[in-house]
Amino acid sequence: MGFFQTFLGLHNPKNANELVGIWERIGDEFSGCLIRVELEEREIVGKIIVSTPQMLSAGWNIGDRKWRHIEGDSEGKWQLFDLRKEYDTQNKKVLSTDYEHYRISLGHQGRRISLHQSKIPIFAAQTWQKLG
Repeated sequence: MGFFQTFLGLHNPKNANELVGIWERIGDEFSGCLIRVELEEREIVGKIIVSTPQMLSAGWNIGDRKWRHIEGDSEGKWQLFDLRKEYDTQNKKVLSTDYEHYRISLGHQGRRISLHQSKIPIFAAQTWQKLG
């Protein structure tokens, strides 16, 4: 295991850079959101770099750490924690935030990911495609 991967605490060093880059959300009401996955303070995170009007009206902001603790295991299976927000539309303020655990399925030669909570990736909660 290389220094970079050891430093990050990644469990799957040969594929550590698979998720690094810019991802666009597709197929739902938040389509068009862009996240940059990068190293930040000893972990790989995904930050919102482009938000949509629907996301902005629900309390999402550019710079939010949407994904945290992105990790792969020894079998090449990925997981992350996805930011959730409870937003009061009347008072236009975020009431609470937390992170929910998701498994990641890679597809289309690593150019598309699906986030899902079950071990079997039948129903994706979110779908993203890699840009560039």
